[in-house]
Amino acid sequence: MRCPPSFGSNFLEMWEKISQPAIIHTASHAIMANSPFASLFGYVRPEDVHDRSMGEFFSPWPSSTPKVGTRTILGRRKNGTSLDVEITTVPFPCGDRLLFQSVVRDISQLRSWEGRLLQSERITAMGRLAGEIAHEINNPLGGILLYANLIKDDLMPGSTARMNLEKIIKLATRCRIIAKGLLNFGRSSSRAYSPVDLNRVIVEIFSMIEDHRLLKDVEVDMRLAEELPHIMADKGQMEQVVLNLLINAGEAMGGQGRVLIETRLSPDGKEIKVVVQDSGPGIPKEIMSRIFEPFFTTKQPGHGTGLGLSITLGIVQRHGGKIDISNPAGGGARFEVTLPVSGSGG
Repeated sequence: MRCPPSFGSNFLEMWEKISQPAIIHTASHAIMANSPFASLFGYVRPEDVHDRSMGEFFSPWPSSTPKVGTRTILGRRKNGTSLDVEITTVPFPCGDRLLFQSVVRDISQLRSWEGRLLQSERITAMGRLAGEIAHEINNPLGGILLYANLIKDDLMPGSTARMNLEKIIKLATRCRIIAKGLLNFGRSSSRAYSPVDLNRVIVEIFSMIEDHRLLKDVEVDMRLAEELPHIMADKGQMEQVVLNLLINAGEAMGGQGRVLIETRLSPDGKEIKVVVQDSGPGIPKEIMSRIFEPFFTTKQPGHGTGLGLSITLGIVQRHGGKIDISNPAGGGARFEVTLPVSGSGG
């Protein structure tokens, strides 16, 4: 190992015993690093780190004297990927030179868990607000549906007025489903669990919104598994999940494109997967971790609240499930909901 002459054998022996990633450097360049440091940043040997600019490993790196003490900073691996690190820097006198020693800790996983906890807290807080909003709109919707159905009974079957009224009833029913989802959003449990046929839920919800402006010109590929077992779930909440995913797909495609709706049973028969995949532009990498945050939306003001996917995630998690998102190689975005057949949510 090439190193300054002032680093004696005793120092080098102690240096090799440091288990955490560590590096000795000037204000701007690396002098020597240990094996854990090289490994963390994607280098094969510690020697591969020597003489490199510190800005290659940390961003931002000060152009003048490094900050002494502990701070969090963005790390850069050799392959270009980034990681969150905590770096502790102390002065390191060496003859007539002032060097620095920095010990590094990878906190990427900690940050990931902190983000999940924050998101969970946001969802819980939004649940209380959403419930209050839903109560305010649920009663008027009930009145609209009641009087609309009374008027429908007085109209001739097949008449234009009756068909228009039926569309009003469909749309008001959809609004009531949304309100019901808001009421359930953020609740820790549900007492309405019963056997639910997900295939039937998908068919019913799609038939209700197939003439929606976002879906009426979309090609739909529905692949529903035969003899799919029922799951223990809240049917109203499952309707909300399907509705939100379909509307989200339609919005992503701008009302033009192709959407895949698929159900399948896991090989062990314990889980059901519901897939909604669109042919839109996909989810930008920089926002993929944020799309389930309450009120986070990429839509223009007045075109969405950013609550739909947050509500969907909350429902799925309460049913003991999860949602995986990805951008398939062929384009678009893929949402894969996994739900236990037993309905093991709490």
